[in-house]
Amino acid sequence: MLKCSECGKSIDEKEALVQGKGNDKRIICPDCFQKATGVDYKTFAYRKENAKMTIFAVLFCLIGTVYAFVERGPLYGLLGIVLTVLVYLFSSKAK
Repeated sequence: MLKCSECGKSIDEKEALVQGKGNDKRIICPDCFQKATGVDYKTFAYRKENAKMTIFAVLFCLIGTVYAFVERGPLYGLLGIVLTVLVYLFSSKAK
């Protein structure tokens, strides 16, 4: 059992959120995290993972766009840019 640094509530190790590095670690319970951020931790983790996947998808599309521009010409490069923007718009939609 750990104690929350904010409210002092006893929580399981599985529920504890650790903030900081080294000797400056603070343990936060899910309730205090929600009060501080306005979002519960599961939603926050989902959005963080979605942002990572969006970055990888956009980078992959940009690399493909550069390749298409170099190998096929400006028309394919422009098409790649349009597709990259569409991938970004559709992958970053929050549900």
